[in-house]
Order: sequence, then structure tokens, then C-alpha cells
Amino acid sequence: MSQMMGFTRKETMQLTGCTSSRLAYLEKVGLIIPYRYGTNSGRPTVVFSWEQLLEIRAIRNLRQEDVSLQTVRKIIEFLDQSEYDNRLRNKQLVVVEDEVFWIEQDWSDFGANMPTALKVASKKNKGIGQYVLLVIPPLIDIVKDIWEAAQNSRVIDFQSFKERAKAVPA
Repeated sequence: MSQMMGFTRKETMQLTGCTSSRLAYLEKVGLIIPYRYGTNSGRPTVVFSWEQLLEIRAIRNLRQEDVSLQTVRKIIEFLDQSEYDNRLRNKQLVVVEDEVFWIEQDWSDFGANMPTALKVASKKNKGIGQYVLLVIPPLIDIVKDIWEAAQNSRVIDFQSFKERAKAVPA
């Protein structure tokens, strides 16, 4: 990945609302591994991809719903073990008390295929992998949140951001 295509640590903090220590922790536990380039005064330049911004924001949204990072790791572990794509940014996750559900929507045959929810995490680890029926509105669009953060930021060069962002809000 080209450094120009990524986002610096400072930009990432502004766009995702995460602190430097939270980004360091996400890397330490292996959830988000940024790219490193060269050594500028003994320190490499740390760069995050667009996809990583979306992932960090998805994790932040879960944390705002009181989902622990341990539970986030359990969700990713479950998705890995079940051979699903383990990215959180493209999952519609719903938190109900201490349980997390993944809503899969298939509207191709609405009569037979209602949206389904798959339990992917629970503090008690009961019923993981079970499908349940939930009727809920869609979650906030993460891409829109990042664009709004970039537009409102005094740190981000918005014109440069528009060139590096890989998706625009709907």
C-alpha cells in the first residue's frame, strides 16, 4: 500500500475517534495491524488503510454499546472458526444486553428469506451460532460517520481525504 493512499496515525485518530493508546492496544491484540514505512528519526511512519479505518470505527461503535474488546475478539474468532469473513465493517451487528447478533439480510426472495440474526457472542457463551429472529432498523452507516469526521476536522485536509477515501456516503 502506498503511503499516500493510507491515513496517518493522527488522521486515523481524528477520523475514527480513537485515542493513540486505543490504536496501540488494537494492534497489540492483533485486531488492527497498521502498515509501517521507513524510519523517520528512528521511528517508522505508521499508516492505516481505508478498510482499517472502517474496521476501527466498527469496533468503536461496538465499544459504545458496552461490548468489551474481549467480546470483539470472540466475535472475530467465531467468524473465523465458522469460515465466515471476519471483517466487522461489513456486518450489521446488534447488541442486546450482553449478547451480540449478526443480522444477515437476503432480500432476493423476501417471502421466504426474512433477515436472520446469528448469535456471535455472549458473556455466558450460550447459544453461539444459533439463528434467531430480530426485527430492527439498520445500523448507522460507518462510511458516513468517517466522512462527517473528516469534514468537521481541523486536522484533516478534506480535499486530500476525498482522494484517499475508497467509498463515498450514500
